[in-house]
Amino acid sequence: MVAILFSAHFSCCDAFDRPVLLSSFNFFSLFVFSLLFWFLCFDFVSGDKHYLFNQNFQALFVFFIICVLYCSVDFLKTKNIFKYEYDLLFAFVIFSGISLCFCNEFLLVYLTIELQSLSLYVFATFNRNSEFSIEAGLKYFVFGGIMSCFLLLGFALIYLYFGSLSFETIYSISNFDCDMLFFTGFLFVLIVLLFKVGAVPFHFWLSDVYEGSILPVTLLFACAPKIVLFGLLLKICFFLLADYSYVWFNIIGCSAVLSIIIGSISAIFQKRWKRLFAYSTIAHTGFILLVFFSCSLEASKSLIFYIVIYSILTLTTFAYLINTASVLSLQPKYIVNFSGIGYKNHVFAVMFALTILAIAGIPPLAGFFSKFFVILSIIGSGHYAVALVVIFFSSIACFYYIRIIKVMFFVNTIKNNLWITSKTKQNTEIVIAFFMFIILFYFLYPNLILDFTTVISLSLL
Repeated sequence: MVAILFSAHFSCCDAFDRPVLLSSFNFFSLFVFSLLFWFLCFDFVSGDKHYLFNQNFQALFVFFIICVLYCSVDFLKTKNIFKYEYDLLFAFVIFSGISLCFCNEFLLVYLTIELQSLSLYVFATFNRNSEFSIEAGLKYFVFGGIMSCFLLLGFALIYLYFGSLSFETIYSISNFDCDMLFFTGFLFVLIVLLFKVGAVPFHFWLSDVYEGSILPVTLLFACAPKIVLFGLLLKICFFLLADYSYVWFNIIGCSAVLSIIIGSISAIFQKRWKRLFAYSTIAHTGFILLVFFSCSLEASKSLIFYIVIYSILTLTTFAYLINTASVLSLQPKYIVNFSGIGYKNHVFAVMFALTILAIAGIPPLAGFFSKFFVILSIIGSGHYAVALVVIFFSSIACFYYIRIIKVMFFVNTIKNNLWITSKTKQNTEIVIAFFMFIILFYFLYPNLILDFTTVISLSLL
């Protein structure tokens, strides 16, 4: 009900009786709404052991979801997408994401994940005139529906074993035996969470959904929902089952390594931007899951730090693509569409190239530190072979990032030479300028984000 009322306020009408989406007043309303909900949850869960962890993860989610919303404005205006459904679905995504941060019972987790998933199913098919979008949304809906059944079955088995779905109650039952009933229930839950974040071997839906969705929706899939899902996974493994790491250690570890291998190799053969970033996302998901090799404070800090840097890099990358699609009124689908862009748009090409290098993990850019801390946590836990495999395939992944730079600066074709210029200020330009400052100069003041990740990690452990 709150989401419906909020979405109704979220739209107004212009002189042509069309809903005008995402105005500056609406952004202020979104911020105030999120802030009030934040303090409301603080009052209700102030007795919760992890209310500080929940609040900080919610702040992280709200910040990046506002950035996603802000980047979407340029594309929606250019493509004349004036539909109240977009506001309504976005409100449900925000509401479910904020609620998931404060869920301390598996039943509430199920309800909020399903609310978020139903909104994302419709978002995937938002481009009704594209058969690729309909196919992607249908595939996501079918697989997502099957995974919802697995999730509900897993929670039912956990309830049969413990007699409760509360995190605090399950945590208070110490020294329980991990029999087949509990293991099966937790395995189903873990499979669904790995599916939601797009980890191998449950990554098959990711590339098609990314390709079929419009650019702002692809950005939404790649950034905001994963923040709260990784926060939930972190709370379950590092708090609820911290003494039973042998239950989830091998499953998440194998999924992490396979995600890096398959994501790095598959991205080499991609020629489309969205599919390239889909497999790049799979590889980055593997990096995030690597920290589960060690259930420690340093590992949790590395995970949160990687999520923050990855979200910044994802937002910046898609901001470039949305800016190009908005200014040129066309959507660059293929990498070769950017061929020779460095000959005309010097600043744009250089900044985009630096962002790509940051994603690849080239020092001293911010992306290097995120991968460095993850690998450091793996080495600290004694998994030297895994660290060597990760470093090797990360080096392979640099190939397709360098190929993008080669296309922009060393392939000059008159047909595809774009001239990107805008007479009006674009929202994506502000986002790019803000985040590029963090990407380029993070090494000058690294404690800017590290202090924040330390506070979140301490509030969990």
